[in-house]
Amino acid sequence: MNRSLSMYADIILKNGIVITVDKHNSICEAIAIKNNKIVYIGDNYEVEKWHDNNTKVIDLNGRALLPGFIDSHMHLGMTGQNAAVIIDCNSNNVSTIKDIQEKIHQAALKTPKGSWIKATGYEQSKLAEGRHPTRDDLDEAAPDHPVQLTRCCLHMGVYNTLALKAGGITGPEMFSPGEVVIDENGRMTGLLKETACTYMWDKVIYTKEEYMMSFKAANDILLSYGITSMHDGSFYGEETIGLYQEACEKGLIKVRMYNLLYHAYGKTKTIEWINKFIATGIKGGLGNEAFRLGHVKILIDGSTSGPSCATTKPYSHNPHLKGIQLYTQEESDDIIIKAHNAGFNVSAHAVGDAAVNVILTSIERAMDQNPRPCRHRIEHCGIIDENLLKRIKKAGIVPVPNPGFFNENAEIYIKYYGDRVNYMFPLKSYIDNDIIAALGSDSPVINANPMIGIYGAMTRADKCSGMIAGAGQCIGIMDAIRMYTYNGAYASLEENIKGSLEPGKLADMVVLSENILETSTENIKSIKTDMTILDGKIVYER
Repeated sequence: MNRSLSMYADIILKNGIVITVDKHNSICEAIAIKNNKIVYIGDNYEVEKWHDNNTKVIDLNGRALLPGFIDSHMHLGMTGQNAAVIIDCNSNNVSTIKDIQEKIHQAALKTPKGSWIKATGYEQSKLAEGRHPTRDDLDEAAPDHPVQLTRCCLHMGVYNTLALKAGGITGPEMFSPGEVVIDENGRMTGLLKETACTYMWDKVIYTKEEYMMSFKAANDILLSYGITSMHDGSFYGEETIGLYQEACEKGLIKVRMYNLLYHAYGKTKTIEWINKFIATGIKGGLGNEAFRLGHVKILIDGSTSGPSCATTKPYSHNPHLKGIQLYTQEESDDIIIKAHNAGFNVSAHAVGDAAVNVILTSIERAMDQNPRPCRHRIEHCGIIDENLLKRIKKAGIVPVPNPGFFNENAEIYIKYYGDRVNYMFPLKSYIDNDIIAALGSDSPVINANPMIGIYGAMTRADKCSGMIAGAGQCIGIMDAIRMYTYNGAYASLEENIKGSLEPGKLADMVVLSENILETSTENIKSIKTDMTILDGKIVYER
């Protein structure tokens, strides 16, 4: 083959298990990259025609090469904050409330009085005391500082006396029932849920330096896991759009970002935020391959592990609880139909079946009133019975479940939801019904490592007890990989440019430490990322 110098590849990777995730799930040996695109994929012999003296050749030695992972639902800013500027109280690091108090006390010794101390990640069921910390616990650790301690799900958190004062929270009457928790004497415990909790986020101060440190930390974490694209579940105020752009321009964020239009500081701010975008006349999808504005998103209920998601039947462990629903049907209809009519694709955080019914009904009404090409989605889409499944299929909705949650919570899911775990995050049912589902970690709720999500999709097993929540919904390795790659690109309407390894697509790919197709299921969580290639450049090497 005769070709000019400009036609030779910049990088060739060969002697590997190249998992293309094309429509045939083809497995090849070699791939060639020119600039930021894939120019050839096939066998070791033919790829040599793209090689000259300036070509970098990487011998895969039998390792797996995949499309770069796409995390279809996570929170980049919060992931970075947890890594760089917030006290980590994850169950891997603390086992008692005393442990949490000690971490906060040590931070107080180094923090000017009156400045915020921020901590996150606790899981009350895994603490020795078996309860949430209280404002009194936090006051004891840091009496001269406002303290925020968010639960691992980020849907609730504990605030001490100075923090409640800074937020102007005087009692439960300020929010919906159950959102400000009180004790048997009617005194606030400091535990705030859902809207009350997100209201407080707006009061906690982060500097520009802290934001930039957080963005850089999150970017580095994602690249180390082979994640080349992510869908950000929320903005953190108007100013963060400019901060994101600045961080991208400075190279602090290299991972491709698809941003859902949702305001992290609560329901009222979210509605105002969405209406601002609608008023501009712009449509979802504005941006480029590096940074793009995406679906409009609202938050309808709480979390699976809180538990606070809105269910049609009471929780299995408590006949008096059915979770917290933040939007009425009418409120959801109003903003979702308005956004649909303005040309946006829409989504909602909806976990419990009652919440999923609300967003589905709003989407169905929007599409009935204004039929048009669209690709709406539902974030988490947790508890899905046969009726909801059929409606999701009919509406062409993309669910974005989080199977990595089973690794952390399978045992308590069985406790909270009973037999409903058999149709919770129902990946097998999605496949059987030709529903395209994309996977997300929801980091920092759990670790962003895609291997945890893939393992969860295949086993649905609790990492501590080994209990399995809904074995009939387990899926195979190739289906899990597709949900973490091609389907993620489909969820952001970008499947024509990424998500699979095919000539002409962006050169975003990951080299794993071994052949993921041949390893044991139990070993999957131990697989490492050896190399991440983004936009045709090597951006991470282990």
